[in-house]
Amino acid sequence: CHTFTAEQRKSCIVSESEDALDGTGEYETSVHQEKQDDLRSTSDAENHNTDHANLQAERDCQNILELKMRTAAKKDSVRVTQPALEIVPYYVDEDDFLTAAVENKMGIIERYLEKGGDPDVCDNFNRTALHRACSHGNVKVVKRLLEAGARIEKKDKLHSTPVHCACRGGNLAALKLLLDHNGSVSARDKLNSTPLHVAVRTAHHKCAEHLLQSGANVNAKDREGDTPMHDAVKLNGLKTIELLLQHGANLQIKNCEGKSPMDSVLQWQNGAKSILINNSTGTRK
Repeated sequence: CHTFTAEQRKSCIVSESEDALDGTGEYETSVHQEKQDDLRSTSDAENHNTDHANLQAERDCQNILELKMRTAAKKDSVRVTQPALEIVPYYVDEDDFLTAAVENKMGIIERYLEKGGDPDVCDNFNRTALHRACSHGNVKVVKRLLEAGARIEKKDKLHSTPVHCACRGGNLAALKLLLDHNGSVSARDKLNSTPLHVAVRTAHHKCAEHLLQSGANVNAKDREGDTPMHDAVKLNGLKTIELLLQHGANLQIKNCEGKSPMDSVLQWQNGAKSILINNSTGTRK
């Protein structure tokens, strides 16, 4: 607001009297401008307050939405997903039974067995449901088949037992279950390989370790005279090599080619050395 002295007010009054006819005196103009400024300031303040209120309301809505989303997420994490209902046909044939062993369908397994089905029925490769379940690690099926009297030592066309299959699939739980039911760690397949050979070749360390703890022969030879250590060296499986050494593996046993695991190591080192030398020579040129 403008402040006027007594002299200025007198001057304004005189001026106002002089300009009364056209109404454009300096004082009136000043007052008019002052009102406009006040009105503009008030309007700006009101707009600011409105904008602030709208922004705050928007933030409140956003916070509420986020809270609802977090609550819903917690409910979803707690909610237990119900497994799909398994449809079990009244009549289950041998093919259904063998397929169920792979697909872990306990309902079909139970229906087949309760109707007096043979648990040792096999496919064209002489693989039983137990072979299949062990390969896929379906432990519940394995357990039920063993309860029904499935033969652990039954062999397929490659002379593999379910113990071989469990090792090939790397299914430790199935392997333990088989060995607890007197499965053999010394069984031989068509290549004269033991389950330990199979576990080492497929790099299933836990299975190999359990076999050794269960009494597997660490120096057993297959048809080519290779021990599990030969296989471990060929695969450069350092962890497995260390495991076999801890259980008494012999590095000097020779296979049918007259080579020991140590010979294979030296051969690999010489081959690697030759490659490095040749590469180094080519680089210099």
